[in-house]
Amino acid sequence: MKKIKWAILGAARVNERLIPAIINSNQGELVAIGSRRKDSAKECIQKYAQEHTKSIASHMGFDLILDDKEIDAIYIPLSNEEHTQVALKAIRNKKHVLIEKPMAIKSQEVQLLISEAKKNNVKIMEGFMYVFHPQFDRIQSIINSKILGEINYAHSMFSFPIKPERYYRINRAMTNGGGALWDIGPYAIHTIRSCFKENPIRVYGQSNLNEHGADISTTGMIDFGSNKKATFNISFECVRRSEFEIFGLNGRLKCPLVWQPDNSPAKIIYSTEKLGLKEEVVPTANHFDLEIDHFNESINQDKNVKLNGEDAIWNSKTLEAIQKSIIDNKWVTL
Repeated sequence: MKKIKWAILGAARVNERLIPAIINSNQGELVAIGSRRKDSAKECIQKYAQEHTKSIASHMGFDLILDDKEIDAIYIPLSNEEHTQVALKAIRNKKHVLIEKPMAIKSQEVQLLISEAKKNNVKIMEGFMYVFHPQFDRIQSIINSKILGEINYAHSMFSFPIKPERYYRINRAMTNGGGALWDIGPYAIHTIRSCFKENPIRVYGQSNLNEHGADISTTGMIDFGSNKKATFNISFECVRRSEFEIFGLNGRLKCPLVWQPDNSPAKIIYSTEKLGLKEEVVPTANHFDLEIDHFNESINQDKNVKLNGEDAIWNSKTLEAIQKSIIDNKWVTL
């Protein structure tokens, strides 16, 4: 099986998890990291891959990596608003692209990226690592079993108090990719959408905006039609939470920790009138490792990726509509 040669564009904090995932993959090999900040790529390698400093090249900027015909796949963990331009260059240089969520902050840009990937015969996927944890598959199997009945309500929460060293997340307007909506909102919205077969038909959101026009917290509602609704809360000014709950006619399910660390088992709690209260424990798993393994396999075997283009488009359209609702202070129809 061919080893997929990977490069990373950007020295983001998430590289702490992605660098080992690529290095440890049977079908992947990390060969380069590029950063526009001087020495950042080299420091990133020394910090997260000290034993591989000789085999992983560090570059100032991205061009040498994008022009390197030996590199097969690119991971992009740049700021939200920077994804599109860099991803387009990678795709047009025949690179497969895994993009940290959100794929882009405008749905038209997401559609363009997907169209260009198809035209250039490369894989593209939005980086929602959590869906590769076996916890997610088990939740989907419970939903599909119909023991809860048809899901008609869901609620998702994702929050943590932001520290001063992370203020770069909120130093620009929401419309330019800053704030909670485009940072942690993609997780909360994607999780909700995974519980319904239908796509959203309208949304409503309210935010606490800072002096830059970035949302520090956002609360909202999503209407899926047919009396199916969801609510969500995302925040940088609330205690840490990453959970969701879903309800059907016959029962309910709660996931107390959605974005599960790889050093502890996951828990799923559900109840129905017939079965009573049930609690399941899903074994530990590293969802970053599983995500990279999946992407490598998709390339090597020319298989469809788990998170397709349609999913990425609808996630972006939903977030885009919520942003418009916050600005206009009214329901927005998709």
